[in-house]
Amino acid sequence: MKSLRLFGPRDLRLVDEAAPVPGPGDELVRVTAVGICGSDLHWFAEAGIGDALLSRPLVLGHEAGGVIESGPRAGQRIAIDPAIGCEECEQCWPGTCTSVCGFGSRATAPRTAPS
Repeated sequence: MKSLRLFGPRDLRLVDEAAPVPGPGDELVRVTAVGICGSDLHWFAEAGIGDALLSRPLVLGHEAGGVIESGPRAGQRIAIDPAIGCEECEQCWPGTCTSVCGFGSRATAPRTAPS
């Protein structure tokens, strides 16, 4: 699959990546649209936002919509709200999920390409 990743200030590159494989209880979403907001513009222009700096290539965007590709809800169109934690991961357990489970540039520590 193709991903557009930020490698540095104003340095976007289209890269080939392995398609994700959903784990037990997960659903794979084919993203069809992503919103770009102010935080994404900071990442793009400055390769960082506040004290968070780009350390590895980053996929911008965190307000997404798409279609569920696998599982019992396959074919259902969805919107992803990055402000709602999963309430299952370790960061969410205390009820103070500041990383929003690491989704996109909205996260405190943005999800990045594996090293």
